[in-house]
Amino acid sequence: MKSGKKLYICSDCGYISGHWLGRCPNCQAWDSFVLNSSYSTSEKVYELKPVRISEIENNSIEILDTGFGELNRCLGGGIYKNTIVLLAGSPGIGKSTLSLQIAYNISKIKKVLYVCAEENYSNLKVRFDRLFNQYSENLFLFDSTNIAYILECSKNFDVIFIDSIQAIRSPELSTPIGSISQVKDCIDKITEFCKNNMKTFIILAHVTKSGYIAGPKFLEHMVDVVLVFESRDDYRIIRVLKNRYGSTDEVGVFVMTEQGLKENNYLEFENVGKNAGSVLAFLPEGSRFIPIEIQALVNRAYSDKPKRIVWGIDNVKIMVIISIIEKFLKLDLYRYDIIMSIIGGLRILSNSLDFSIAVSIISSYLVFPVQRSIFIGNLSLYSSIEAVSKSKFRQCLMEASKFSVEKVYSNLDKDQVISEYQDLRDLVEKIEFYRVNSLSDLVKMWG
Repeated sequence: MKSGKKLYICSDCGYISGHWLGRCPNCQAWDSFVLNSSYSTSEKVYELKPVRISEIENNSIEILDTGFGELNRCLGGGIYKNTIVLLAGSPGIGKSTLSLQIAYNISKIKKVLYVCAEENYSNLKVRFDRLFNQYSENLFLFDSTNIAYILECSKNFDVIFIDSIQAIRSPELSTPIGSISQVKDCIDKITEFCKNNMKTFIILAHVTKSGYIAGPKFLEHMVDVVLVFESRDDYRIIRVLKNRYGSTDEVGVFVMTEQGLKENNYLEFENVGKNAGSVLAFLPEGSRFIPIEIQALVNRAYSDKPKRIVWGIDNVKIMVIISIIEKFLKLDLYRYDIIMSIIGGLRILSNSLDFSIAVSIISSYLVFPVQRSIFIGNLSLYSSIEAVSKSKFRQCLMEASKFSVEKVYSNLDKDQVISEYQDLRDLVEKIEFYRVNSLSDLVKMWG
């Protein structure tokens, strides 16, 4: 066995050196090297041997229900046993609230440890009493910041929450808490502990001002799932950056309330379409379509430069759609202020809802409410309405049935829809279908 040798590590980038350096050759930082006694050249010999893949037993994988259907979908069905999930988000967005709700739900069937490294017991109990009416005998709190104490305590629990990775430290390092070297060493110890002891970890992390997860990229590589928490008004959106057990295209939509995070209530979209400029649309996200309301307000401008104020939609997209309307419908939108917003907590980046956005602007301009109508199709630069995929059309029809939609405008008439989707005949019979080949056809129908 080799004798131990102390090494030095850069507190900014994690570069390792056998002796102290005044300037890091990797990141060029000055006076950043600190003594790191955890790195040693001493070796331990373990009796390990390779295993044939045919010898591995096909044990059923246990999946834990988080209590939130939106979150389960993002995770690929739930939290897989013996995995590490990283939940990142900006301060105050609701990470701790959501993780405490998940911990409470899981504690109904598993023994859960919640490590509150950033808060004390009193603060966490106040939040718990606000969220829940009764206590769980399987939910335990631990307020240590020492990774050695945390892992020792974790041996007696099935699921461990750490709030947060930037608030815990390794006593073997002399670097400041939250530094790159501390985060790297702590996640390395957690990963090894998780694998050796078959435990499940949910780790909270901060993000930088630019929106990236704070700490080394190594942090994201070591975990199994990376979720990012985003905020827009009262909505909270979870996006998947990495998932070894499911798709990275899924999103979860929540609403922040006084009683914690609730799954989005889509009943609020039942009155969409009653006002001019209001349009119901379905935004494709992952394997599903999320209902949103597109709102437009077109009003006479009283300056030489009409305003274009937009929330939730790319400004360039709006300018293109306005140009199409002005060119082919001869509407003098250059004389009007246009204000647009998306209700539903999401942001439209793709071109899948350009038809609905155009209708919203036209509806407000003509002061013509669309009532219970949806608009399915792709809008070309020549104002023509082009077909969408059969699977997308089918999914839009099925979602529309949940909102009592009465009219569907697309490039298909009712006979074509019945012929293409015979299994949806009962649903199709209750809806009026209008075939439109361009925006001009739509305006002519409206008279």
